[in-house]
Amino acid sequence: MDRVGIIGYGHMGSMLVKGFLTSGALLAGEVVVASKSQESRDACAAVWPGISIAETNTELARQCRLIIIAVRPQETKGVLSEIVPVMDGDEHIVSLAAGISLGDIEELFTGSVTRAVPTVTSTVGQGTTLVCHGRQVGMHGALRVEGLFSSIGHVMLVDEGELPAATLLSSCGPGLLAAIIEELARSASRASGLPKERAVVLATEMAAATAAYLRETGRAPGDVIGEVATGGGVTEVGVRRLREQLPGVFDEAVVSMLERCETVGK
Repeated sequence: MDRVGIIGYGHMGSMLVKGFLTSGALLAGEVVVASKSQESRDACAAVWPGISIAETNTELARQCRLIIIAVRPQETKGVLSEIVPVMDGDEHIVSLAAGISLGDIEELFTGSVTRAVPTVTSTVGQGTTLVCHGRQVGMHGALRVEGLFSSIGHVMLVDEGELPAATLLSSCGPGLLAAIIEELARSASRASGLPKERAVVLATEMAAATAAYLRETGRAPGDVIGEVATGGGVTEVGVRRLREQLPGVFDEAVVSMLERCETVGK
């Protein structure tokens, strides 16, 4: 009964199973997976021998004390309405759904509730999972959840009010950064004739190396700009142009994304 249940075996659910098992945070026999897709259930069983597959969400809920709901936001309340009637009330629910608040979940389940927001880069053990605990979560439950998610990257505790903006950086951020990498590579290719594929490789490696440099040296982004953008040099020209144009672009993008956050899952 102390097993971890994961409802949903799409991209996020399968990533969690892989991360928890390959890191050694859990053994296959400690995990139960449920999915409405027979194909997904079969795939999970084939990849992870020894894992338990539940035919229904209620079957999973009867077997687990920690239940991670990894379905689309629009499906989350439906899953809760299925499993809550068969639960004892001392279980711990972890929801990955954007736009579904702790209060929304606590209206249906009065026990321990946590919201967690992993990121696509958790697939390679990198990035930050945001964690926000509800008022019923005790120290033991909090540490257990944080320990699990720390096996797939970093964990940052946030207040629920901070979650939308933090999600833009940690979870949406890889998509935004990938778009920036792509556009920078395209611009270099258009201006010089450098093949686009090689430009993308160079831009990608540069972004990864810069992030590693910032992390390992503890320098701030402004420090790195100062190191690279010497007075009157090539980089200074580019940075100056970006400083002129990017604030407005990013402000508009962030506002639009925050407005969208308010409607997800509704």
